[in-house]
Amino acid sequence: MRRWRASYTVEASIIVSVMLGVFALAMQNGIAMYEEIKNQQGIGLELCEVKEFYMYQTLGEIVKDES
Repeated sequence: MRRWRASYTVEASIIVSVMLGVFALAMQNGIAMYEEIKNQQGIGLELCEVKEFYMYQTLGEIVKDES
C-alpha cells in the first residue's frame, strides 16, 4: 500500500514542476509584450485604438454640451 502513495508523490512533483514552468513562460511572454508596448509609446507612437478612444471621448463631451 505504501508504494502507491509514493508513486502519487512522484507524479505530483513532476506535474507541479511542469505547471510552474508553463506559468513562468507565460509570465515572461506577457512581460515582454508589456515592455514592447511601453517602449512604442515612449518613442511617441500611438496605437490606433488610443486615438479612437480619445475621439469617442471628445464626441461624447460635445454631445453632452449640446444637450
